[in-house]
Amino acid sequence: MNLQETIKRILKEELLNESKFFHRRVDLNKVKKLLSVNAQQTFYETKSYEQFKYELTLRAVESIMFDDYEMGWEDLPEQEEIEFVTEVSDIFEKTIKMLFNLYHNN
Repeated sequence: MNLQETIKRILKEELLNESKFFHRRVDLNKVKKLLSVNAQQTFYETKSYEQFKYELTLRAVESIMFDDYEMGWEDLPEQEEIEFVTEVSDIFEKTIKMLFNLYHNN
């Protein structure tokens, strides 16, 4: 393992050990923008509103984590991610419901 890979691994470990991991890293304005970008594809891949709501928010969060921190889903703390995605999907309930209805009524 070269020095750059070692540094990246150590930084990821330090990031994962911090409390409120996602709260410190995910800009909710970015999440809101990505909801509409991913809505159509997510709609056709899900079977219920609750699944759509969760999956849509998950895609936005994981996209931000990958783009900003080069961390894929396998690098993220699973339980904290689930809790954060659920919390954020509730924050954007109106927007998500509007997007769901837009594709549901077409």
